Amino acid sequence: MPLSAGVTRQLLATTLSNYKRRLYDNVTGSNLILATLRAKGRITAVDGGHDIRGPVIFDEEIFKWYGGLDPLSRDQKETITEAGFDPGMAVASVTISGEERAKNSGRAQIVKLMRGKLDNAENTIKSGITRGIYGDGTTPNSFVGLDSFVSEDPTVGTVGGIDGSAAAWWRNKVTTVDMTGADEQAQFRRLRAGMSELYRKCSVGTEQPDVITLDDPVFGIFESGLQDNQRYTDADSAKLGFDTLRYRKAKVVSESDGSAHPENQGYFVNTDFLALEYYEGRLFEELDLADTTPDLDAVTKHLGFMGALTTYKRNRHGRLVVTGLD
Repeated sequence: MPLSAGVTRQLLATTLSNYKRRLYDNVTGSNLILATLRAKGRITAVDGGHDIRGPVIFDEEIFKWYGGLDPLSRDQKETITEAGFDPGMAVASVTISGEERAKNSGRAQIVKLMRGKLDNAENTIKSGITRGIYGDGTTPNSFVGLDSFVSEDPTVGTVGGIDGSAAAWWRNKVTTVDMTGADEQAQFRRLRAGMSELYRKCSVGTEQPDVITLDDPVFGIFESGLQDNQRYTDADSAKLGFDTLRYRKAKVVSESDGSAHPENQGYFVNTDFLALEYYEGRLFEELDLADTTPDLDAVTKHLGFMGALTTYKRNRHGRLVVTGLD
């Protein structure tokens, strides 16, 4: 005899509760940027609000040398503004139909089916969030990702409500590497020179890129030109399952086309100035919705997300554009 809808709901709720921590760990560990943000405590909750906002410092405060009884200024200088980011909303739904309950009538069988569906939902969320991280926000209801934050032309467009054409201090850095006519060795030399230039542009003192993502062909050029004694890997990344190389202080990882990473390009990201901010109760958690309806022979649980990728120091990130590749 198949399990009732009520028993199925109870089993699904229990399975979800036990699965919650694993889901969070696996989704936030699904790409190197998210895994680094998690390790730095930069996946954080917000209490609410129409959008997600934070302070942006664009100038220094007043500084003056003085001595004795020299008068001190009380002049006020505008040095801080705000950036605001619209949240994206997404859901992955897990449904057990009455037909599936009938075909998996034992408790062990239905639990096995649920775990399979939850694994699939997890993989679906991983793919969706990764595409959002690398996307430009034009997918309906998605948050804005790196393709907009770290754009090819930062003088065009608005990020976080700040117009890049008017605010030069807000623009991300860009370096273009032309590979036209270059053989394999020349490609590597040109790529290393471009990476060095962009790394310097993005660095101020101890503020330096710590994650570099390259699409697979560009990563291949970088990897193939390294001598064996230059192939430094990152132990922490390896523990998380990422095959990375090192460039100065940054971890370098390859991203495939399926991630929505731009072709023949790369991101130089300082994750100290990047965050995934989410609304309470909306970090891949079960939504408080009815799991059945009178006219549908099924039980459904919805795993919801609401939040945004944010940056409050856009000018510490860089974009590498590689042209002239066949």
